[in-house]
Amino acid sequence: MPYFVFHLVRDGRMRLDEINLVDQFDAYKEAKQFARAQRELDAGKEIKIMFEEDASMAESKLAEQRDAPILREWEK
Repeated sequence: MPYFVFHLVRDGRMRLDEINLVDQFDAYKEAKQFARAQRELDAGKEIKIMFEEDASMAESKLAEQRDAPILREWEK
């Protein structure tokens, strides 16, 4: 299964606005190096690496709305 590198664009309310596939790699090491280089070029860029069977599955997992984690009293 390949590693997909995505560029995420958020709107003013920090909701996901766009998901753009940048590249795909067969090895994690290559994907990680590429993602780091992209982040260094533009510090405000949100870059994510996903490991999935195909790009559409990876994109749908990135687009899922997740609940905020529950904080315990001692974690505050």
